Amino acid sequence: MNTIKSMVHTEAIFSDDEQHRYLLKKTWNEKKTACTVITMYPHLDGVLSLDLTTVLILNQLANSEQYGAVYLVNLFTNIKTPENLKHIKEPNDETDIHLMKAISESETVILAYGVYTKQPVVDDHVTQVMEMLKAHKKKIKKAHKPNHK
Repeated sequence: MNTIKSMVHTEAIFSDDEQHRYLLKKTWNEKKTACTVITMYPHLDGVLSLDLTTVLILNQLANSEQYGAVYLVNLFTNIKTPENLKHIKEPNDETDIHLMKAISESETVILAYGVYTKQPVVDDHVTQVMEMLKAHKKKIKKAHKPNHK
């Protein structure tokens, strides 16, 4: 019989009112490099409750054996974002500060915010983020849907 024990360290940064999650970091191997994944917005707090997207990202990166940590950051940080994107509010300065810090500490950046409706606030922020990422363009990869059989 073989017993395997492991631990995933979680670090999350929230606004004072806990309505915004600026950063979620999961570390399972400190000896390996980190990856930043940028999604549209957090669905859950990510500390104890994980949404399907976060689980799929963690599984993919952990199974790759290349990474030991993931920074999960979002274009919009409101945890309670309604399904209707027309209600998304402007991102605030904290969003971009944590996004850029995560990117600077990562070997790879994966853009995984998907296809979004052409809402001006979303389109404008994607353009701003892409401008900020120009200095890190060698790190950037775009996520795509895996082939389903």
